[in-house]
Amino acid sequence: MIDKLYKIEQVSNITGLTKRAIRYYEDLDLIRPRRTESAYRLYTEEDIERIKRIVSLKESLAFNLAEIKQTLELEQEVENILFDGTASLATINSHIEMIRRQINLIEEKVGQLLATRKKFEDLLIRLRSLEEKIREEEAK
Repeated sequence: MIDKLYKIEQVSNITGLTKRAIRYYEDLDLIRPRRTESAYRLYTEEDIERIKRIVSLKESLAFNLAEIKQTLELEQEVENILFDGTASLATINSHIEMIRRQINLIEEKVGQLLATRKKFEDLLIRLRSLEEKIREEEAK
């Protein structure tokens, strides 16, 4: 079965990213599209899913691109270890520790997001209180 391949313009339309952003992700080695003989980039469904994952990590957890690259590389390494099934205990333990650090990073990011949410909820309460006060004064 032949995979469907997409040009950068199509990927831009599908993902909502600019062509420049997609090229930048390639420059950072976050994605690796195929190239035609004339050097045109061609993207697979896997590439598009990876781009969507990058956007998700960036937007939902406020990961920077270095953190995203580290996360994606760790995921791939662990998938390779699990697929192969023959890693040494030292390798497995090393990856367990890296995953624990990733979980801690995620918990830290979630904590920061929750603190930001709390700040905005407090501001909203204060604004509504002021709004109510002004409405009462105008009603007099």
